[in-house]
Amino acid sequence: MLHPITWLAWTIATAMAATLTRNPLYLSLILGVVAVIHVTVSQNRPDAAGWQAIVRLTLGLSLFTIPVNALNVHTGSTILFQLPANWPIVGGNITLEAVLWGACGALGLTTLMLIFATLNLTISQSQLLRLTPAFLYEAGLIISIALTFFPQMIASAKEIREAQLIRGHRMRRIRDMLPFVMALLTTGLERSFQLAESMEARGFGGAHAPSRARDLLHKTLTLLGLGGVLGGVFTLTYFETLRALGWGGLIASVALLLAVFWAQGRRVKRTHYRRARYTWRDGLIIAASAVAAAALVWSRVTAPHILAYYPYTAILPPFRPWMGAALMTLVAPALIKAPS
Repeated sequence: MLHPITWLAWTIATAMAATLTRNPLYLSLILGVVAVIHVTVSQNRPDAAGWQAIVRLTLGLSLFTIPVNALNVHTGSTILFQLPANWPIVGGNITLEAVLWGACGALGLTTLMLIFATLNLTISQSQLLRLTPAFLYEAGLIISIALTFFPQMIASAKEIREAQLIRGHRMRRIRDMLPFVMALLTTGLERSFQLAESMEARGFGGAHAPSRARDLLHKTLTLLGLGGVLGGVFTLTYFETLRALGWGGLIASVALLLAVFWAQGRRVKRTHYRRARYTWRDGLIIAASAVAAAALVWSRVTAPHILAYYPYTAILPPFRPWMGAALMTLVAPALIKAPS
């Protein structure tokens, strides 16, 4: 298996690619790469069906943005058809440019959700907790539990529906959905109560709890550090003559926050039964992700027009072969298969 940090590096690089551009050619390329990775990692995984259902739901909702954008934005020279001008909001020209802009948004949203689903299939909740900083351990545990809620609900809904079909229950009207919804709600509440009881039995949140005075001190120092960071950024932005003071306050505030985080993390005791190990495969995939991220950052900083796309000025999107090649390096996890 690949190291969890390897998958995080790949996810960050791929998410950067999906958010820094609206070019449909680059987005389609990224979507194809992520789809290949997703199919590779979801084989023989029972929890893959839940995430695939989420991706399909996201695709359906994102496709809804195409008609919404086309009916609300009437700018563009390529007119597909016209609605009566006296219709409020939607009346006017329906243009190809508006349809393309909505399609780019739908493509980007679907790509991001597929990236998120792939990450959850490659990194388990326990691995994600190990990567969480010590001072955020409790928040990380709650987030990891929340991430599993929707897939578990999809799996429960499938089981309930199959059981009701065996018993001859059919959904012909809205009223027929009541038994299904009640069973799904009861199952979710049951699972929540069991989880709460197991966490309480294990003393979640009670071990090594700081005293009230220490907790108040940590909160006060955290607020001071955040205020100092805000003040330093404000000084650097609006007062050219006080740059030294701004940098000094910013560095001191960051140091204060790091010290508070370190002190808060000391009360969390961690044990490791089996540590993940780096291999040459991890190095190659991280290097490939770094190549794609570097190409994206360089283009964004020095030549933003490479990643930009605005159909209202030019319908045909630009494409740079070297950028496409850089994005294709993100397919490395599918080519470099780690032994199970």
